[in-house]
Amino acid sequence: MKAAVMASLSVANDNSIQKSAAVLYHYPCPDGAFAALAAYLYFKATSLPAIFFPNTVYNPIKPDQLPLHQFSHVYLLDFVGPSGFVRQLSSKVPQIELMVVILDHHKTAMEALGGTSFEGENVSKVIDMERSGATIAFDYFKHKLLESGKNSYDEMIGEFDRVRRVFEYIEDGDLWRWRLENSKAFSSGLKDLNLEFNAQLNPSLFDQLLSLNLESVISQGRESLSVKQKLIDDTLDQSYEIALGGGASGRCLAVNADSVSELRSELGQQLATKSRNLKLRGIGAIVYRVPELENDKMLKISLRSVDIEDTTPISEGFGGGGHRNASSFMICSAEFEHWKVGKSASF
Repeated sequence: MKAAVMASLSVANDNSIQKSAAVLYHYPCPDGAFAALAAYLYFKATSLPAIFFPNTVYNPIKPDQLPLHQFSHVYLLDFVGPSGFVRQLSSKVPQIELMVVILDHHKTAMEALGGTSFEGENVSKVIDMERSGATIAFDYFKHKLLESGKNSYDEMIGEFDRVRRVFEYIEDGDLWRWRLENSKAFSSGLKDLNLEFNAQLNPSLFDQLLSLNLESVISQGRESLSVKQKLIDDTLDQSYEIALGGGASGRCLAVNADSVSELRSELGQQLATKSRNLKLRGIGAIVYRVPELENDKMLKISLRSVDIEDTTPISEGFGGGGHRNASSFMICSAEFEHWKVGKSASF
């Protein structure tokens, strides 16, 4: 099972074992990492034990990989896991012993877990498509400190307030709004820092995020935007047409992006615009391998769309999910070859 980075189990005053909280957060994703940061600030303030688990869409944690009897709470930040995961998690341990808390904003999470599902069970949820996972977690954990009314938490509440603006920039980029001044430069600069968002591999992650200087990140990003746009332009020149789902979901443009997968959001948006201008669907398919899988036969397809084009039905059909304008899924390369129209680029 995956190792943990924060305090593990600690001994309470009555010599009984104090249970920890498990924090599963979307990885590798700035929104997920900052959601985890909000949780980190809360648990640091309260001195309650917590263990952080980066959780990937392509290889998600399974309930039997977690020592659930050691946890009082399991937090699912910015990613609720694959279909059925929450149900499996909440039923593994008696309800009085484990609470599952969901803080998410993805359309697929809303569809699967919205409404009255799990009502009355040991599941609490905040699913808000108008906020990002990071700001949902920020508001949730700060409120938990405020409602305690303890003066000893004032310093950490001040720390929440100090980093609020950075969380807003994370949300602005994650929701693809770009309303804040220099928002794209901030996103570019953050990528340039090449931070490892896996808190197990990078125990200094949360200190690094807390030390970010907004203006410095923006300044770095301004310098690199033009270089990245050249890479995007070169990749767009190699785009080709595909029949989504083998033709069931119309046609759009795709690009092979192993070397520029970190630029998939901006690349995908521009590819979707190009696709729409060619009278295809306003969707761009960014196709690349995930090295961590160690399986060259599996491809990740990150879909990005413009206007009201909804990518989620396509991704959900292949076991993935996400937002209307940004979702993803995995597919074997042999099947993807059948999607290509005419003489398209090969992987």
